[in-house]
Amino acid sequence: MSAYISKIWTDVVEVTFDKEALPKINTILTSSKEENIYLVKKILNDKKLFAVIIKSNGKITINEKVVNTNKPFMVPVGQKAKGHIYDCLGNSLDSETKNLTYVELDSTIIENNNYSNSPVIMETGIKAIDFFIPILKGSKIGIFGGAGVGKTVLMKEIIFNLSQREKRTSSIFIGAGERSREGVELYNDLKSSNLLSNSTMYISRMNEAAGSRMSIVPIGVTSAEYLRDHEKENVLLFIDNIFRFLQAGNEISASLDKKPSLGGYQSTLNTEISNIENRLYSNENGSITSFQTVFLPMDDLSDPSAVAVFNHLNGSLVLSREVTAKNIFPAFDPLESTSSSIDANIIGTRHYKAILETKKIMQRYKELEDVILILGFDELDDDSKVIVTKALQLQNFFSQYFFTTEHFTHEKGVYVPLSKTLDSVERILKGEFLDVHPTQFLYIDSVDSIKK
Repeated sequence: MSAYISKIWTDVVEVTFDKEALPKINTILTSSKEENIYLVKKILNDKKLFAVIIKSNGKITINEKVVNTNKPFMVPVGQKAKGHIYDCLGNSLDSETKNLTYVELDSTIIENNNYSNSPVIMETGIKAIDFFIPILKGSKIGIFGGAGVGKTVLMKEIIFNLSQREKRTSSIFIGAGERSREGVELYNDLKSSNLLSNSTMYISRMNEAAGSRMSIVPIGVTSAEYLRDHEKENVLLFIDNIFRFLQAGNEISASLDKKPSLGGYQSTLNTEISNIENRLYSNENGSITSFQTVFLPMDDLSDPSAVAVFNHLNGSLVLSREVTAKNIFPAFDPLESTSSSIDANIIGTRHYKAILETKKIMQRYKELEDVILILGFDELDDDSKVIVTKALQLQNFFSQYFFTTEHFTHEKGVYVPLSKTLDSVERILKGEFLDVHPTQFLYIDSVDSIKK
């Protein structure tokens, strides 16, 4: 027995090599029957190493023989890989696939030459996003929120809308540590709407090993880079949930006996997220536009994991539990959300001024909320009453029915062009509907449907 397992922890094994050279970091090891699969992560000395468990279909035992494959993860990529779901080992989860093109994990990384071009706005048809955080092709957008505020639902709607409208564009979905049900629902939605043929999905569910959840994100990014640089396509990359990728890295870090850092996270937190984010950019071949959901522990935007991701983003879309409690979906918080694309030179003076005026009114309303709770609305001065009315109308106006939730809401989803949204917001700001109750603005596509 030239290589065998000498120690076992929760998700890490120690492997001893007696008669052969040690494999490199990120090499795949297997048991003799390939029931158990491991990934080399730390070299201890000239005979021993630590490997994380990727897959375990059989018992893992001391002295179990280990085979060195001399290969890293092999990623199915390109046109032939489209239309299917894959696990981290490149196996199709939905149907048998043949003659796929495979490349080694991370072999697609090329230098970012800071390629620049004129900004191109991508319209999602979602009022809150198109108005408050206009998305530019090649940008990185984070969707922040705690449990149950609608992060995955919002991402699915973005996938649905953009995949139909963007030409010469492929979609890649990375499911990192989320529920199996959500991946199945997305697969069925893409299939029923004839969008699956131009989409590729890479999934590692929450019940899989930490090594698998940690590896699936770079696997999906490798596929995106291949489409951009070899197929010369624009890519829409969706990651749900980037926090689970960092969380899996934290689990592995503890097992590898690395000291934790701020907030109990791994000391390599910023390096791990940088290694992913720095690969998502536009060049002369095409663009990678990414959307990443970020779970917020305890709804805390200052959590170290959220801060690590936030530093790399062009826009952050924050979903609020307070807005969810008002039955407004998407539960968008415009005051916490930010975007680098809010620039009069990019979005135009008209749109820019409308955003500033809307945020000003909503900020003033937030300051008045405590006064209203204590004294009541009727005790406000006339100017404050106008501000509160406009703020409530605007807050309700940005609610919207989604195509991907029609089976829940039993209401038909709507796509609202930015021009229509902008016109409606301006009319609300002008005070055209001050005598209309704010509840009439819930789930409408434009103010033209308001009955005065």
